[in-house]
Amino acid sequence: MNRAYISLGANIGNCRKNIQEAVIQIQKKIGILTDLSSLYVTPAWGFEGPNFLNACIGIDTNDKPLKILEKLLDVEQAMGRERDTKTGYNSRFIDLDLLFYADQIINTSALILPHPKIEFRNFIMHPLNEINPNIIHPTLKKTIADLLLVSSDKSKVKKLPMSDWSPMLFETNRILILEGNIGVGKTLLAQKIADQYQVPFLRENFKENPFLEKFYNDSQTYALSLENYFMKSRFRQFQEFINDKASSLKGVADHSLFRSLIFAKINLASLDFHSFKKNYLAWSNKFYLPQKVIYLKHSVDKLRENIKIRGRDYEQKISKEYLTNIDLGYKLFFDLENEFPYCEIDLSDLDFVKDEAAYQIILLRIKAFLAFGKNPTKLPH
Repeated sequence: MNRAYISLGANIGNCRKNIQEAVIQIQKKIGILTDLSSLYVTPAWGFEGPNFLNACIGIDTNDKPLKILEKLLDVEQAMGRERDTKTGYNSRFIDLDLLFYADQIINTSALILPHPKIEFRNFIMHPLNEINPNIIHPTLKKTIADLLLVSSDKSKVKKLPMSDWSPMLFETNRILILEGNIGVGKTLLAQKIADQYQVPFLRENFKENPFLEKFYNDSQTYALSLENYFMKSRFRQFQEFINDKASSLKGVADHSLFRSLIFAKINLASLDFHSFKKNYLAWSNKFYLPQKVIYLKHSVDKLRENIKIRGRDYEQKISKEYLTNIDLGYKLFFDLENEFPYCEIDLSDLDFVKDEAAYQIILLRIKAFLAFGKNPTKLPH
């Protein structure tokens, strides 16, 4: 897998929407969104025209450079761009350029890499410098940060707040279900999304479970009581939400119904689990939930660090082995028992609490999943 950097620009129509749509299409066709600059307002370059909105992104991809170029041209054409080499620079609904592909140098009639004249274009240099100032230009042998310092382009650029990306997630009725291991950050992210989009937040009522602390002290004795309580509580919470919001089922939850199956399979003896699953299936047939599942992942070491930081005494006894078994439980569920698509997001390099860009990358990955119903961590073919 290689890292490719792509510039995006538009100065006709709804420019922000056009650029967002291009990022969604790039995720579908080319690879995984890894880096995201702010949006920049910049003057037209090389011709007189309306100001542009520009940005740069990083993508992890298995595609070769020529294949990426071909797919970028397809996205442009689908969005209404008509390239005319005879008329030179002009206004456009969308403009997509492959800037770098790893450290490759290509000079053919079809493609030149790195993209020519990058160092003379502030509308590329500023957003590129924002996402990775340490990129080394393979022919000029200088970093983007160094090239920007000596750039001859004196045109002014205006950096917009990173939050201006914020794609629409709730155009239709849906409940975003954030799932994942203990300590992965489900509640923090769900609360952040719910607050931003002004939708209800369905929070797991774990504190009301009278068996939780007892389970961590004596799992064998209290496992069945723990899981039965959680299962009934989750079904009741979602049922009440559906009854209350029947005409507008929009919201975010930090837990799913099927979470009960995953944890029960880990915590219960086989006979108890068989009985438990039978009850679960009986409950699950009672209603339909328009859920879209976002599966969050972290390394086990990071999970343990998060658990320690949040400081719940009874959780400090959670072992590395138990967290590993939960990860395996999710994998087994999604591989074998899952009947709906899900979006897997590894948070290892996405600190959405401290980094607004990381948060917006998560939102754009979710948006791509909602648009195409496919897991954006599975690379396109």
